[in-house]
Amino acid sequence: MHSSPSKQNRVVLRSSLKNCFAAGDIGAFFGIFGDVFSKIAVIIGVLLLSEQMPKDLALGRILPGIAVGSMLGSFLYFREAYLLGVKEHRNDVTALPFGVGSTQVFTWLFIIIVPVHRQTGDPYLAWSVGLAACFIGSFVEIAGAFVSRFIKRYIPQSALIANMAAAAVVWLSFNGAVNVFNKPHIAVLSLFIAFLTIFYRKNIIPFIPNALLILAIGAVSSWLTKETGVQHIQYAVQNAGVYPPSLYLSDIIAGFRHIRPYLSIIIPLQIGNFLTTIQAVESAELAQDAYPLRRVLIIDGITTLVSALFGSPFPTTVYYGHSGWKRSGARGGYLLFMLIPYALLFLGLPLLITAVIPFEVIIVFLVAVGLAVSMDVQNNLKVDYSIAVAVSLLPLIAQYITSLIDNILHIFNSSLQTIDIGAFQASGVAITGLLYLSYGAFASSLLYSIWIIYVLQKNYLGSGIIALVLAGLSAIGFIHQHTISLFSHDNIKFVLLYVLLAFLCFMLYWKAKKPSLS
Repeated sequence: MHSSPSKQNRVVLRSSLKNCFAAGDIGAFFGIFGDVFSKIAVIIGVLLLSEQMPKDLALGRILPGIAVGSMLGSFLYFREAYLLGVKEHRNDVTALPFGVGSTQVFTWLFIIIVPVHRQTGDPYLAWSVGLAACFIGSFVEIAGAFVSRFIKRYIPQSALIANMAAAAVVWLSFNGAVNVFNKPHIAVLSLFIAFLTIFYRKNIIPFIPNALLILAIGAVSSWLTKETGVQHIQYAVQNAGVYPPSLYLSDIIAGFRHIRPYLSIIIPLQIGNFLTTIQAVESAELAQDAYPLRRVLIIDGITTLVSALFGSPFPTTVYYGHSGWKRSGARGGYLLFMLIPYALLFLGLPLLITAVIPFEVIIVFLVAVGLAVSMDVQNNLKVDYSIAVAVSLLPLIAQYITSLIDNILHIFNSSLQTIDIGAFQASGVAITGLLYLSYGAFASSLLYSIWIIYVLQKNYLGSGIIALVLAGLSAIGFIHQHTISLFSHDNIKFVLLYVLLAFLCFMLYWKAKKPSLS
C-alpha cells in the first residue's frame, strides 16, 4: 500500500524543516541577540534616558516598528535558507544573519535624530525626519538590487570593503569603546572577553554561550557596584505595557520637508549598506550557501520600508559574518528563535533588559563586531591597499569629532552652526577643516577610497572620473557643505580643486597610453 502524495509531501516538509535546526543555532541566537539588542539598548539609552524623549515615542512607536520589520526579515531569511536546503537537498544550510543596521543606528541617532531634536526641541519632528531618512534609504537598498552587477564590474571591491571597515571602526568600535570606558568598572572586562571570543571560537565555559557569559559578567559587575538596582527594574516594570504597531505614513511625509540637509548622509550610507549585503552574500557563497543576490537586496529594502512605515527610523540589513555562524554549526533556526525577543518589543520589555544589563555592557558586542569586520577586511586586502582604509577614515573621524563638539556646545545652548568659529581658529583648532571634511563624510569617504585604489591600480582614467564626481558633488553641496545648495560660494574652491585633480589624472592616463599608440 502506497502513501498518498499529500502525506509524502508532509513528510518531506517536516524533514526539511528539521534540517533548519541544529545545536549551533543556540550559540548563534545568543550572538545575534547580543548584537541586535546592543543597538536597541543604545536607542533606548539615547532617546528615552539621555534625550528624555516621551516613552510613547521610544517604546510605543520606534520599538514596535523595529519589531515588525525585523520579524518580517527574520522569517523571510529563514525561508530563504529553507528553500535553498530543499533545492539543493542539503541539511547544512546556514541562514544569513539579519537585523537593524549597526552603522545606521549610530549615524541616524547622532547625526540626524538627536541634532534635529536639539535644534527644534520637538522629539516627534526629529523622529519623523528619521522615518523619512529610513523610507528613502529603503529605495536606495532596492535600487542596489538592479545596479549591483554594474558596481561589482566597475568599482574596485577593495575600495568598497575598505570604506566599510573605516565606518565600522569609527561608528561601532571607537564610539562604542568610549561608552564602555565611560563606566570601566562594569563594562571593560566584558569588552576584553568579547575581544577574546573573536579568536577563541569555543565556549570559554562549557555549555554557556560566550555572548551569555559576557552579558552575565557585565550584569553582575553592574549590580555589585550599584550602577543598577531595584529602582531601575521598578521603572521598567512601570513602563511595561502593550504597544501595538501602527502605520505612520503621514509622519514620513512630514519628515520630507526637513530631509534635504541629510541626503548626503542617507544615500552614501545606504549605498554602503547594500554593498555590505553584497559582501555578505558573496561570503555565504564561498561557504557553499549561494543565495540569490537580487532577491536578498530587495528583501533588505522591503524590510527597511516596512520598518519605516510602522515607526522605526532605523534601516535593516543582512549582517556580514555568515561564515562564522556556518563554522559554529548554525542553520536557520536561530532566526526563528529571534522572533521571541522581537515580540517582546511590543511590550516595552527591552527597558527591563537595560535595567538588568546596562547598555555600556551590551554595547561591547558592537565594539567587537566593528573590530572583527575591520580585521576581516584587512586580511582580505592586498598589502598596499590598506591605505584605502586610512584615507576613508579621514572624513569619518572629522564627522565624529564635530559631532562631539556639537554635543559639548549643546550644554551651553549653542552649536557649530551658530557659534563664532573664530575663537576656535584663534586657539589653533582647525575647526573649518574639520567641518569641511565632516560634511557629506560618508560620500567623500567612499569616493576617496575608490580614488586611491584606482591610483594604486594605475587606473588614472578611473581616478579622473572619480575626481569629476567629487567636483560635481561639491558643486551641489553634497559634500563639504552643511546643506545642499547649487554652486555655493564657499564650495567653488572644492569644485575647481577636484577639476584640476581630474585634469592631472587624465594627463597621466594619456601619458601612460601614449607609448601604446605610437
